[in-house]
Order: sequence, then C-alpha cells, then structure tokens
Amino acid sequence: MLKLLKIAHLLSLDVVFGAMVCNIMFWKLSLSNAQIPISIILILGFSVWIIYILDRLLDNQKPSQVETERHFFHQKHRKVLTICLFISIVFCAILLFYLPYNILILGILTTAITTIYLYLTNRFSAENHFQHYKEPITATVYTMGVFSTTVLNDFSMPSLFVGILFLLITFQNLLLFSLSELKKNPECHNLASYWGTKNSHKIIILISVVVMSIGFYWMKTNGLAYFSKVFFIEILMSFILLIISLFNNIFLTNDRYRWVGDGIFLLPLFIIF
Repeated sequence: MLKLLKIAHLLSLDVVFGAMVCNIMFWKLSLSNAQIPISIILILGFSVWIIYILDRLLDNQKPSQVETERHFFHQKHRKVLTICLFISIVFCAILLFYLPYNILILGILTTAITTIYLYLTNRFSAENHFQHYKEPITATVYTMGVFSTTVLNDFSMPSLFVGILFLLITFQNLLLFSLSELKKNPECHNLASYWGTKNSHKIIILISVVVMSIGFYWMKTNGLAYFSKVFFIEILMSFILLIISLFNNIFLTNDRYRWVGDGIFLLPLFIIF
C-alpha cells in the first residue's frame, strides 16, 4: 500500500486529484452538486497530469538538470509515461466537444501559455535566469485552470478574493518547494536560489499573513456559510505551508514537505460533500 502511494506521489497523481477537488470546491460556490460539470473536472485532471509528465520528461533532456527522485522515476519509465501522455491527450481531445464555449476559450488561452512556458523552459538550460520565473508562471497557469473556469460561471467580489488567495497559496506552495529543493541541492537554480533563503522564508510568512488577514475578514463580513468554509480551508492551506517553512528541516526528511505540501489541496474534501 505504501509503495503504491509513493508511486502515485512520484507520478503527481495527488496533485492531479488535488486540482480536481479544489475545482469542485470552487464550482460549489455557485452550483449544486447536480449541476457541477464533470467533463470540465475530468479535462482539468488530465491536463494537469499532461503538464506534469511533459515538464519532467523535458527537464530530463537538459544535461545540467539536477536529478531528483521524481526526475529519475520519469526517466526510468519514460516509454510507459509517453504512452500515458498520448492516451491522456486523446481523452482531452474527446472531452473538448463537451465544454461550454467560454470554458473552451479559457482552455485555449491556458494551453497557449503553458505551451510557450514549456517551450521556453526546454529551450533554456537549468542555470538560465528564465528558470526563476517558473514558480509564478506555474502558479498563474494552475490557478487559471483550477479557479478561473468557475468564476466565468458566476462572478462576485467574494469569489474574486477566493481566487486571489488561491493564487497566493499556490505560489507559496511552489516557493516552499523551491526553498526545500535548494536546501537539499544547493547547486540547483530556482526562485529560492535567486531570492535567497532568508528572503524566501520572509515571503512565505508574508503570504500567510495576507491570506489569513483577508480570509478572516471575509469570513467575518460574509454571511454566506459556504464562502466562509472556503476561506477557512484556504487559511488552513496557507497555515500548513507556513508550518512546513518554519520547521523546514523536519519536513526535509523523506520529502515530507512534498507529501504534506501537495496534500493541502485535498483539504476541500472536508467541505465538498
């Protein structure tokens, strides 16, 4: 069982399910369970997995890439993962016919940004300064896919702030991972290496302060019970990332920071059913 969980983690399946769970949470801001579009949630899951597999396979083509356990796993099973990649793309192509027009346009825009991003990251070496933009670009694309599809259905100021906090939390998560990778591999080049360890810690703390301040404000002023639950989940997400940052050395052991850091996106399971 533990071996299967580790394989799922190396394949980023926990990230995939986390994206789908968060997407359901955001859809429920305006829709009932019966109205939530399954086709959009499925294509989101496949798309996230495609991006993660493709990103790692392309990373492995760089001679200067710092080899992590995940990169080694993807290199070892490159042929099987390439087949999975092709099948996932076929499923996404089929699901496109079931998407509403506005979601389709957003999907095309997100795909275009992702394609440019993957092309540029593959074009430049691991030491290139462009790698420093990986975290904010990834956070933006991830938020566009997970949150923006729902706000097109029903826009409101509370939902806008829900999305802003989710973007901050996603960036906080990626910066924390970069910081942890830097501590494990001092030769790696990422945003944490560019900003430095101390500044990266300060930014992680600052994001938590912002998320908690805005979240508690909207919980206090918003009379909608479900919105308050969503804000609370987001506060909890950011707080857990803050704890990982403050006690980083403990979470570096056996890559606990990744297990817990990716696991926060499954927290909406407590409120979506």
